[in-house]
Amino acid sequence: MAKGKKVYFPNLDGLRFIAALLVIIHHVQLNNKEMGLPNIFGSGVDSEYQIGHLDSVIHVIGKLGVVLFFSLSGFLITYLLMIEKERTDTIAVGKFYLRRVMRIWPLYFLIVIFSLFIAPHIDFLSMPEYDIATVQAHLWLKAFLFLFFLPNLLMVGLGIIPFAGQTWSIGTEEQFYLMWPWIMKRAKNKMNVLITIITIYLIVSAILNANLSDGYLYQLAKRFWGVFNIDIMAIGGVASVLVFEKRKILKFLFRKSTQWINLGVIALLIGLGVHFPVLHFEIYGILFTILIMNLASNPDSILNLEHKALKYAGKISYGLYMYHSLVILLVLKTLQKFDINNDYLLFILSVVFSIVFATLSYEFFEKQFLKLKKRFVVVDSGAKV
Repeated sequence: MAKGKKVYFPNLDGLRFIAALLVIIHHVQLNNKEMGLPNIFGSGVDSEYQIGHLDSVIHVIGKLGVVLFFSLSGFLITYLLMIEKERTDTIAVGKFYLRRVMRIWPLYFLIVIFSLFIAPHIDFLSMPEYDIATVQAHLWLKAFLFLFFLPNLLMVGLGIIPFAGQTWSIGTEEQFYLMWPWIMKRAKNKMNVLITIITIYLIVSAILNANLSDGYLYQLAKRFWGVFNIDIMAIGGVASVLVFEKRKILKFLFRKSTQWINLGVIALLIGLGVHFPVLHFEIYGILFTILIMNLASNPDSILNLEHKALKYAGKISYGLYMYHSLVILLVLKTLQKFDINNDYLLFILSVVFSIVFATLSYEFFEKQFLKLKKRFVVVDSGAKV
Protein backbone atom coordinates (compact mmCIF):
# COMPACT_ATOMS: atom_id res chain seq x y z
CA MET A 1 0.00 0.00 0.00
CA ALA A 2 2.48 2.61 -1.15
CA LYS A 3 1.35 6.15 -0.54
CA GLY A 4 3.15 7.53 -3.57
CA LYS A 5 3.73 11.22 -4.17
CA LYS A 6 1.92 13.84 -2.17
CA VAL A 7 -1.03 15.52 -3.85
CA TYR A 8 -1.09 19.28 -3.99
CA PHE A 9 -3.63 21.66 -5.49
CA PRO A 10 -2.35 25.22 -5.90
CA ASN A 11 -4.51 28.28 -5.29
CA LEU A 12 -7.34 26.54 -3.44
CA ASP A 13 -6.34 27.78 0.01
CA GLY A 14 -6.74 31.32 -1.26
CA LEU A 15 -10.11 30.43 -2.72
CA ARG A 16 -11.27 29.12 0.67
CA PHE A 17 -10.39 32.46 2.20
CA ILE A 18 -12.38 34.32 -0.47
CA ALA A 19 -15.38 32.08 0.20
CA ALA A 20 -15.19 32.93 3.91
CA LEU A 21 -15.05 36.65 3.12
CA LEU A 22 -18.23 36.41 1.03
CA VAL A 23 -20.05 34.87 3.99
CA ILE A 24 -18.73 37.51 6.41
CA ILE A 25 -19.87 40.40 4.15
CA HIS A 26 -23.38 38.95 4.10
CA HIS A 27 -23.51 38.31 7.84
CA VAL A 28 -22.31 41.81 8.77
CA GLN A 29 -25.48 43.21 7.23
CA LEU A 30 -27.62 40.34 8.51
CA ASN A 31 -26.45 41.00 12.07
CA ASN A 32 -27.34 44.67 11.67
CA LYS A 33 -30.82 43.63 10.60
CA GLU A 34 -31.25 41.24 13.53
CA MET A 35 -30.08 43.97 15.92
CA GLY A 36 -32.64 46.39 14.49
CA LEU A 37 -29.94 48.68 13.10
CA PRO A 38 -29.75 50.34 9.66
CA ASN A 39 -28.75 47.76 7.08
CA ILE A 40 -28.62 47.15 3.36
CA PHE A 41 -31.82 45.09 3.54
CA GLY A 42 -33.77 48.10 4.73
CA SER A 43 -34.86 49.03 1.21
CA GLY A 44 -37.53 46.39 1.34
CA VAL A 45 -36.04 44.11 -1.29
CA ASP A 46 -35.84 41.30 1.24
CA SER A 47 -36.84 38.36 -0.89
CA GLU A 48 -37.25 40.06 -4.28
CA TYR A 49 -33.94 40.00 -6.07
CA GLN A 50 -33.57 43.09 -8.25
CA ILE A 51 -30.62 43.13 -10.62
CA GLY A 52 -28.13 45.86 -9.80
CA HIS A 53 -29.42 46.54 -6.26
CA LEU A 54 -26.76 46.36 -3.54
CA ASP A 55 -29.13 44.50 -1.23
CA SER A 56 -29.54 41.80 -3.89
CA VAL A 57 -25.74 41.49 -4.12
CA ILE A 58 -25.50 41.06 -0.33
CA HIS A 59 -28.30 38.48 -0.39
CA VAL A 60 -26.63 36.50 -3.15
CA ILE A 61 -23.05 36.36 -1.93
CA GLY A 62 -23.77 34.93 1.51
CA LYS A 63 -25.05 31.58 0.32
CA LEU A 64 -22.71 31.63 -2.69
CA GLY A 65 -19.75 31.64 -0.32
CA VAL A 66 -21.09 28.36 1.05
CA VAL A 67 -21.75 27.06 -2.48
CA LEU A 68 -18.08 27.75 -3.22
CA PHE A 69 -17.11 25.77 -0.11
CA PHE A 70 -19.36 22.89 -1.21
CA SER A 71 -17.90 22.91 -4.73
CA LEU A 72 -14.39 22.81 -3.28
CA SER A 73 -15.27 19.94 -0.94
CA GLY A 74 -16.83 17.92 -3.75
CA PHE A 75 -13.79 18.44 -5.97
CA LEU A 76 -11.11 17.78 -3.36
CA ILE A 77 -12.67 14.86 -1.50
CA THR A 78 -13.65 13.05 -4.69
CA TYR A 79 -10.20 13.47 -6.23
CA LEU A 80 -8.33 12.34 -3.11
CA LEU A 81 -10.56 9.30 -2.74
CA MET A 82 -9.96 8.35 -6.37
CA ILE A 83 -6.20 8.74 -5.86
CA GLU A 84 -6.42 6.50 -2.78
CA LYS A 85 -8.37 3.87 -4.72
CA GLU A 86 -5.83 3.97 -7.54
CA ARG A 87 -2.80 3.67 -5.26
CA THR A 88 -4.10 1.13 -2.75
CA ASP A 89 -6.84 -0.65 -4.72
CA THR A 90 -9.31 0.25 -1.97
CA ILE A 91 -10.51 3.12 0.23
CA ALA A 92 -9.90 2.96 3.96
CA VAL A 93 -13.31 4.28 4.97
CA GLY A 94 -12.57 4.16 8.70
CA LYS A 95 -9.43 6.26 8.28
CA PHE A 96 -11.37 8.71 6.10
CA TYR A 97 -13.93 9.20 8.86
CA LEU A 98 -11.22 9.63 11.49
CA ARG A 99 -9.50 12.30 9.37
CA ARG A 100 -12.78 14.19 9.07
CA VAL A 101 -13.43 13.80 12.81
CA MET A 102 -10.06 15.31 13.70
CA ARG A 103 -10.54 18.26 11.35
CA ILE A 104 -14.22 19.07 11.86
CA TRP A 105 -15.48 17.87 15.22
CA PRO A 106 -13.34 19.74 17.81
CA LEU A 107 -14.18 23.24 16.62
CA TYR A 108 -17.75 22.28 15.71
CA PHE A 109 -18.52 21.03 19.21
CA LEU A 110 -16.70 23.96 20.81
CA ILE A 111 -19.00 26.38 18.97
CA VAL A 112 -22.10 24.28 19.70
CA ILE A 113 -21.39 24.04 23.45
CA PHE A 114 -20.63 27.75 23.64
CA SER A 115 -23.76 28.72 21.70
CA LEU A 116 -26.18 26.50 23.59
CA PHE A 117 -24.88 26.58 27.15
CA ILE A 118 -22.61 29.62 27.63
CA ALA A 119 -23.52 32.51 25.31
CA PRO A 120 -27.19 32.73 26.44
CA HIS A 121 -25.95 33.58 29.96
CA ILE A 122 -23.69 36.43 28.82
CA ASP A 123 -25.61 39.73 28.74
CA PHE A 124 -23.16 41.39 26.35
CA LEU A 125 -24.01 38.73 23.74
CA SER A 126 -27.77 39.17 23.96
CA MET A 127 -29.72 39.77 20.76
CA PRO A 128 -33.30 40.93 20.16
CA GLU A 129 -35.77 38.01 20.01
CA TYR A 130 -32.99 35.61 21.10
CA ASP A 131 -33.25 35.67 24.89
CA ILE A 132 -32.14 32.70 26.96
CA ALA A 133 -35.64 31.18 27.01
CA THR A 134 -35.85 31.27 23.21
CA VAL A 135 -32.38 29.84 22.64
CA GLN A 136 -32.82 27.08 25.20
CA ALA A 137 -36.39 26.11 24.29
CA HIS A 138 -36.36 22.43 23.32
CA LEU A 139 -32.74 22.49 24.50
CA TRP A 140 -32.13 18.76 24.57
CA LEU A 141 -33.75 18.25 21.18
CA LYS A 142 -31.43 20.91 19.78
CA ALA A 143 -28.46 19.29 21.52
CA PHE A 144 -29.48 15.92 20.07
CA LEU A 145 -29.65 17.32 16.53
CA PHE A 146 -26.28 19.01 16.93
CA LEU A 147 -24.77 15.82 18.37
CA PHE A 148 -25.82 13.80 15.35
CA PHE A 149 -24.76 16.48 12.87
CA LEU A 150 -28.23 17.59 11.84
CA PRO A 151 -27.88 21.36 12.39
CA ASN A 152 -29.35 21.91 8.91
CA LEU A 153 -32.51 20.08 10.03
CA LEU A 154 -32.47 22.04 13.30
CA MET A 155 -32.22 25.34 11.42
CA VAL A 156 -35.21 24.69 9.16
CA GLY A 157 -37.27 23.06 11.92
CA LEU A 158 -36.52 25.05 15.08
CA GLY A 159 -34.75 28.17 13.85
CA ILE A 160 -31.25 29.62 14.04
CA ILE A 161 -29.13 29.42 17.17
CA PRO A 162 -27.04 32.60 17.54
CA PHE A 163 -23.31 31.99 16.94
CA ALA A 164 -24.03 28.46 15.68
CA GLY A 165 -26.28 29.28 12.73
CA GLN A 166 -23.40 28.74 10.32
CA THR A 167 -23.08 25.11 11.42
CA TRP A 168 -25.97 24.17 9.13
CA SER A 169 -23.42 23.82 6.32
CA ILE A 170 -21.19 21.65 8.52
CA GLY A 171 -24.14 19.31 8.88
CA THR A 172 -24.52 19.16 5.11
CA GLU A 173 -20.79 18.50 4.72
CA GLU A 174 -20.85 15.72 7.33
CA GLN A 175 -23.82 14.05 5.64
CA PHE A 176 -21.84 14.22 2.39
CA TYR A 177 -18.79 12.69 4.08
CA LEU A 178 -20.92 9.89 5.52
CA MET A 179 -21.87 8.51 2.10
CA TRP A 180 -19.09 9.68 -0.22
CA PRO A 181 -16.25 7.21 0.54
CA TRP A 182 -18.65 4.30 0.05
CA ILE A 183 -19.80 5.70 -3.29
CA MET A 184 -16.23 6.21 -4.46
CA LYS A 185 -15.22 2.77 -3.21
CA ARG A 186 -18.07 0.84 -4.85
CA ALA A 187 -18.84 2.82 -8.00
CA LYS A 188 -17.29 1.43 -11.17
CA ASN A 189 -18.38 4.30 -13.42
CA LYS A 190 -18.05 7.27 -11.10
CA MET A 191 -19.18 9.84 -13.67
CA ASN A 192 -22.49 8.04 -14.21
CA VAL A 193 -23.05 7.74 -10.47
CA LEU A 194 -22.37 11.44 -9.90
CA ILE A 195 -24.70 12.49 -12.71
CA THR A 196 -27.37 10.17 -11.27
CA ILE A 197 -27.01 11.79 -7.84
CA ILE A 198 -27.40 15.26 -9.36
CA THR A 199 -30.44 14.14 -11.37
CA ILE A 200 -32.15 12.54 -8.37
CA TYR A 201 -31.51 15.62 -6.24
CA LEU A 202 -33.06 17.89 -8.88
CA ILE A 203 -36.09 15.62 -9.37
CA VAL A 204 -36.77 15.56 -5.63
CA SER A 205 -36.30 19.35 -5.52
CA ALA A 206 -38.84 19.79 -8.33
CA ILE A 207 -41.37 17.61 -6.50
CA LEU A 208 -40.92 19.43 -3.20
CA ASN A 209 -40.98 22.88 -4.80
CA ALA A 210 -44.24 22.00 -6.54
CA ASN A 211 -45.91 22.54 -3.14
CA LEU A 212 -48.11 19.48 -3.44
CA SER A 213 -48.98 19.66 0.24
CA ASP A 214 -49.23 22.20 3.06
CA GLY A 215 -48.44 19.50 5.61
CA TYR A 216 -45.72 20.19 8.17
CA LEU A 217 -43.53 17.22 7.23
CA TYR A 218 -43.74 18.04 3.52
CA GLN A 219 -42.77 21.67 4.12
CA LEU A 220 -40.02 20.64 6.53
CA ALA A 221 -38.64 18.24 3.91
CA LYS A 222 -38.76 21.03 1.34
CA ARG A 223 -36.78 23.40 3.57
CA PHE A 224 -34.29 20.69 4.53
CA TRP A 225 -33.74 19.62 0.93
CA GLY A 226 -33.10 23.25 0.02
CA VAL A 227 -30.05 23.34 2.31
CA PHE A 228 -28.86 19.77 1.71
CA ASN A 229 -27.09 20.75 -1.56
CA ILE A 230 -25.53 17.35 -2.23
CA ASP A 231 -25.81 18.12 -5.93
CA ILE A 232 -23.32 20.99 -5.63
CA MET A 233 -20.78 18.63 -4.11
CA ALA A 234 -21.52 16.11 -6.86
CA ILE A 235 -20.86 18.84 -9.44
CA GLY A 236 -17.47 19.35 -7.81
CA GLY A 237 -17.03 15.60 -7.98
CA VAL A 238 -17.79 15.57 -11.71
CA ALA A 239 -14.99 18.12 -12.20
CA SER A 240 -12.55 15.97 -10.25
CA VAL A 241 -13.38 12.96 -12.44
CA LEU A 242 -12.73 15.07 -15.55
CA VAL A 243 -9.34 16.08 -14.17
CA PHE A 244 -8.45 12.62 -12.81
CA GLU A 245 -9.32 10.87 -16.07
CA LYS A 246 -7.85 13.68 -18.19
CA ARG A 247 -10.99 13.95 -20.32
CA LYS A 248 -10.75 15.72 -23.68
CA ILE A 249 -13.13 18.48 -22.56
CA LEU A 250 -10.31 19.84 -20.40
CA LYS A 251 -8.67 21.26 -23.52
CA PHE A 252 -11.69 23.53 -23.89
CA LEU A 253 -12.16 24.27 -20.20
CA PHE A 254 -8.47 25.07 -19.73
CA ARG A 255 -8.29 27.56 -22.61
CA LYS A 256 -7.49 31.09 -21.50
CA SER A 257 -10.49 32.39 -23.43
CA THR A 258 -12.78 29.97 -21.54
CA GLN A 259 -11.24 31.03 -18.24
CA TRP A 260 -11.72 34.74 -18.97
CA ILE A 261 -15.32 34.22 -20.05
CA ASN A 262 -16.08 32.10 -16.97
CA LEU A 263 -14.45 34.58 -14.59
CA GLY A 264 -16.20 37.49 -16.29
CA VAL A 265 -19.59 35.80 -16.06
CA ILE A 266 -19.05 35.06 -12.34
CA ALA A 267 -18.01 38.67 -11.64
CA LEU A 268 -20.94 40.08 -13.65
CA LEU A 269 -23.58 37.84 -12.07
CA ILE A 270 -22.39 38.44 -8.53
CA GLY A 271 -21.77 42.15 -9.14
CA LEU A 272 -25.35 42.55 -10.33
CA GLY A 273 -26.76 40.33 -7.59
CA VAL A 274 -28.36 37.97 -10.10
CA HIS A 275 -30.57 35.29 -8.56
CA PHE A 276 -31.79 32.61 -10.95
CA PRO A 277 -35.39 31.52 -10.30
CA VAL A 278 -34.51 27.92 -11.18
CA LEU A 279 -31.20 26.06 -10.64
CA HIS A 280 -29.71 29.11 -8.95
CA PHE A 281 -27.06 27.32 -6.90
CA GLU A 282 -26.41 24.76 -9.61
CA ILE A 283 -25.58 27.44 -12.18
CA TYR A 284 -23.20 29.18 -9.80
CA GLY A 285 -21.85 25.79 -8.71
CA ILE A 286 -20.89 24.91 -12.29
CA LEU A 287 -19.23 28.30 -12.81
CA PHE A 288 -17.32 27.98 -9.53
CA THR A 289 -16.27 24.44 -10.38
CA ILE A 290 -14.78 25.51 -13.72
CA LEU A 291 -12.83 28.14 -11.78
CA ILE A 292 -11.70 25.53 -9.23
CA MET A 293 -10.55 23.11 -11.94
CA ASN A 294 -8.36 25.74 -13.54
CA LEU A 295 -6.91 27.03 -10.28
CA ALA A 296 -6.15 23.52 -9.06
CA SER A 297 -5.02 21.69 -12.19
CA ASN A 298 -4.28 24.06 -15.07
CA PRO A 299 -0.64 25.23 -15.31
CA ASP A 300 -1.91 28.08 -17.52
CA SER A 301 -4.46 29.38 -15.03
CA ILE A 302 -5.12 33.09 -15.52
CA LEU A 303 -5.38 33.55 -11.74
CA ASN A 304 -2.68 32.96 -9.16
CA LEU A 305 -3.69 32.82 -5.51
CA GLU A 306 -0.44 31.12 -4.48
CA HIS A 307 0.65 33.69 -1.93
CA LYS A 308 2.05 32.71 1.47
CA ALA A 309 -0.48 34.86 3.31
CA LEU A 310 -3.40 33.48 1.30
CA LYS A 311 -2.21 29.92 1.84
CA TYR A 312 -2.20 30.47 5.59
CA ALA A 313 -5.57 32.23 5.40
CA GLY A 314 -6.92 29.13 3.68
CA LYS A 315 -5.66 26.95 6.54
CA ILE A 316 -7.56 29.04 9.08
CA SER A 317 -10.65 29.50 6.87
CA TYR A 318 -12.62 26.89 8.86
CA GLY A 319 -12.06 29.00 11.97
CA LEU A 320 -12.97 32.17 10.08
CA TYR A 321 -16.26 30.58 9.12
CA MET A 322 -17.02 29.22 12.58
CA TYR A 323 -16.05 32.26 14.68
CA HIS A 324 -17.17 35.14 12.48
CA SER A 325 -20.76 35.37 13.77
CA LEU A 326 -19.54 35.80 17.34
CA VAL A 327 -16.86 38.27 16.28
CA ILE A 328 -19.29 40.40 14.26
CA LEU A 329 -21.57 40.82 17.28
CA LEU A 330 -18.65 41.58 19.62
CA VAL A 331 -17.36 44.25 17.22
CA LEU A 332 -20.84 45.65 16.62
CA LYS A 333 -21.64 46.00 20.34
CA THR A 334 -18.23 47.51 21.06
CA LEU A 335 -18.75 50.13 18.35
CA GLN A 336 -22.21 50.85 19.76
CA LYS A 337 -20.67 51.58 23.15
CA PHE A 338 -18.64 54.32 21.49
CA ASP A 339 -21.66 55.48 19.47
CA ILE A 340 -19.98 54.52 16.18
CA ASN A 341 -22.15 53.38 13.28
CA ASN A 342 -19.96 52.70 10.27
CA ASP A 343 -20.49 49.64 8.10
CA TYR A 344 -17.03 49.80 6.54
CA LEU A 345 -15.35 49.93 9.94
CA LEU A 346 -17.63 47.13 11.16
CA PHE A 347 -16.66 44.93 8.23
CA ILE A 348 -12.92 45.66 8.46
CA LEU A 349 -12.78 45.03 12.20
CA SER A 350 -14.95 41.93 11.86
CA VAL A 351 -12.57 40.47 9.28
CA VAL A 352 -9.46 41.44 11.26
CA PHE A 353 -10.68 40.01 14.56
CA SER A 354 -12.14 36.93 12.87
CA ILE A 355 -8.62 36.31 11.54
CA VAL A 356 -7.22 36.83 15.04
CA PHE A 357 -9.72 34.38 16.59
CA ALA A 358 -9.20 31.85 13.81
CA THR A 359 -5.40 32.10 14.04
CA LEU A 360 -5.36 31.56 17.79
CA SER A 361 -7.79 28.67 17.43
CA TYR A 362 -5.76 27.06 14.65
CA GLU A 363 -2.40 27.41 16.41
CA PHE A 364 -3.42 26.48 19.95
CA PHE A 365 -6.52 24.29 19.55
CA GLU A 366 -7.10 22.81 16.10
CA LYS A 367 -3.45 21.93 15.43
CA GLN A 368 -3.45 19.49 18.33
CA PHE A 369 -6.10 17.43 16.56
CA LEU A 370 -4.52 17.89 13.13
CA LYS A 371 -1.40 16.19 14.49
CA LEU A 372 -3.57 13.18 15.34
CA LYS A 373 -5.19 13.38 11.91
CA LYS A 374 -1.84 12.67 10.24
CA ARG A 375 -1.87 9.17 11.74
CA PHE A 376 -4.80 8.25 9.51
CA VAL A 377 -3.55 9.79 6.25
CA VAL A 378 -3.45 7.47 3.23
CA VAL A 379 -3.06 10.07 0.48
CA ASP A 380 -1.07 13.02 1.76
CA SER A 381 -2.18 16.40 0.47
CA GLY A 382 -0.49 19.72 0.98
CA ALA A 383 2.85 19.45 -0.78
CA LYS A 384 3.75 19.88 -4.41
CA VAL A 385 3.93 16.76 -6.58
